[in-house]
Amino acid sequence: MKRTWAMMTVLAMAASLCACGKGGNGKVPATAQQPTKAAEKAESPEGGAEGAAAAKEDVIVLKYAAAEVPGTPENDANLNFIKTIEEKSNGKIKVEYYHSSQLGNDKQVVVAALGGSLDIVKSSAGNLMDYSDALAFADLPGLFKNQKHLRAVFQDEVVRKEISDDIFGDIGMVPVNFDVDGGAARALFYNRKGGAAKLPGDMKGVKMRTTGSEIEMALFSQWGASSVPMNFNELYLALQQGTVDGLYGHPIGTYGNKLCEVTKYCTVIDMSYIASVQLMSKGCIEKLGGEGSELYEIVMEAGKELELYKDKLIEEKLGSIMEQIQADGVEVYVPGSQEIGQWRATGQAVWEDYVGEGKMVPQKIVDEVVAIGEGF
Repeated sequence: MKRTWAMMTVLAMAASLCACGKGGNGKVPATAQQPTKAAEKAESPEGGAEGAAAAKEDVIVLKYAAAEVPGTPENDANLNFIKTIEEKSNGKIKVEYYHSSQLGNDKQVVVAALGGSLDIVKSSAGNLMDYSDALAFADLPGLFKNQKHLRAVFQDEVVRKEISDDIFGDIGMVPVNFDVDGGAARALFYNRKGGAAKLPGDMKGVKMRTTGSEIEMALFSQWGASSVPMNFNELYLALQQGTVDGLYGHPIGTYGNKLCEVTKYCTVIDMSYIASVQLMSKGCIEKLGGEGSELYEIVMEAGKELELYKDKLIEEKLGSIMEQIQADGVEVYVPGSQEIGQWRATGQAVWEDYVGEGKMVPQKIVDEVVAIGEGF
C-alpha cells in the first residue's frame, strides 16, 4: 500500500501544482463548449440575476488532463468521451480538456488531482507505481497473449473491481476507464551504432527512456541497456540531442508524437503493453453528487464506452502504422522465432523478483490473468 507516500507527495507538491486548477497557468482548454440552457438564460436580458444564479448552480465544470496529442486516435476518443458526458448530462456537466500534457506529466497531474485542482486525469501503469502498485502486473513482459487478452482482463468484472478497489485504497481515486494505449504491443525505437538490434545483447549500452517503473528498468538491465527516467514530453529533444538513445513504446504513440523523426531503428518484440487508467478525484466525486448519483454514473458509463470506442479507432489506424513508420525512414526489424525466444527469455527472467507473496505483483492477479488468457 502506498497511500502514505501518496499523501506525503501531495503535501510536498500540491502547492506548486494547484495553479493548474485556477486558470493562472496560461493554458487554454482544448475544447470550446456550447453554453448550456441555464448559461444562455443568464446571458439574456430576461435572465437577469435569477438566470445567472441558475447557470452557476446547474453547470458543473470538470477539469480533465491527459497526455494524448491532437491527430491521434486516442485524442479523438477523448473528445468523444467529453461529448458523451456533456450530452448525456443535458449540459449539466462541462468538461475543460487539457491535452498534450499541458498541465504536467502523468505523475504531476495525479498529484494535482489528489490535491483537488484537477478532476479527471490519466496515468500509465508505470507512472502510477509511485502511488499504487495495483496496475504493476500490466508491466510484466510476456504476461499477455495480445491486446484483446489485456482488454478482456480489464472487462472482467471481478478483476476490474479488485484493481479499482486497490487503487481507491491506495490513493482515494476511482478509475473511470482502463486503456490499452496504442492498441498493440510495445516496440523498441532507438539509435545505435551497428544497425538494428536483432538480439537482446545488441541493446548493451543503449540509454533507454523509462517512466521509472521498476519492472521496466529490470527488463532493460536484462538486455544490458541503461535506464534514464524522463517525462514523455521531454523525449523528442532528448533523442535529438542524444541524452537518451531510445524508448520502449507503442507504434501509434511513437509515430503520433513524431519520435520517428529522431530514431533510426525499430525492433518489434511483441512482449509488453502500455496499460493506463483515467482516474476521478475525490473532489470530482463530490461535485457530481457522490458515488451512485445520476451524474456520477453518467461519467462512469461514458468511461466504459470510451474503452471500446478508443480500441475501434486504434484498430483502424494499426493497419497502416508500420508502413508510415518505415516511410518516415525508420528501419524496422522483426526477429525470427529463435531470436524472439531469446527476447522472451529476458522478460521471463524479470518475473522472479516481482511476482509472488509479499512482492509487487501478487500471484493471485497473475493467475487470474493467465486464466482469462486461455480463451485467446
